[in-house]
Amino acid sequence: MIAEILTWLFTPATLDARRTGHLTAAVSLWSRARRCRSAWAPHEARCHAVVLRAFADLPRRRTCVVLGSGLVRDVPLAALSAAFERVLLVDVVHLWPARLAARRHRNVELVSLDITGTTDLLLGRATGLADPLRRFREDPTVDLVISANCLSQLPLQPVERVQAGGGLARIRFPDLGHRIVAGHLDALRRFSARVCLLTDSDGLDIAADGTVLERRPLLEGVTLPPADEDWDWILAPLGEWDPAYAVHHRAHGFADLHAAVARTDRGR
Repeated sequence: MIAEILTWLFTPATLDARRTGHLTAAVSLWSRARRCRSAWAPHEARCHAVVLRAFADLPRRRTCVVLGSGLVRDVPLAALSAAFERVLLVDVVHLWPARLAARRHRNVELVSLDITGTTDLLLGRATGLADPLRRFREDPTVDLVISANCLSQLPLQPVERVQAGGGLARIRFPDLGHRIVAGHLDALRRFSARVCLLTDSDGLDIAADGTVLERRPLLEGVTLPPADEDWDWILAPLGEWDPAYAVHHRAHGFADLHAAVARTDRGR
């Protein structure tokens, strides 16, 4: 608990990130990642393999943008740094593990940005959602974009804050979660660069005997095309959240999201 409090206090973060709860969520993720390191390792290895596949055949490797970079555990940062001229780690806050990882590579930069596009809406400075990824789509040097296991996480803080606070935003955006998830996917599809998507889609509560107690959709009603790879991620081993069950997430890797969407469109 003391480590979490100190991390929250001393992490460089904007007042906006503190007010919207994004810093608190990031610290909570870091704490859980420490406890579940061994359980998460196979998932992280699968993610790394998908990312390596995503840029293996890229003819140009100028800028790589990692969206939802978090603790930088989902992507092989050393390999990306060696392959690309520049790597941008994009997240609303960057805790010390991300900052330390970035310092090891001279061509890795940290970009603080709310990729949900909801900060101004949540803080009463706007009446709609922003387009935070526009700046990267307009950069002609971007050759690879990685959405790193953030898709299902994007709506959590905004939806919780809107539901708790009520007001005009709750009335105007009863489907805020769906808009955020669908908007992120739409923004990814509008990139001309190669897009690699790592995401989960369903959460399962699994009893000690393997019985599935509950299944929860995580993408706010948004459907994905068939992925290149699918696997189960042990998000919380038995006893982490509840002594009666473990929590698994169904994870998916798209080495080339544009190609996956095209395959789906051809099959219709």
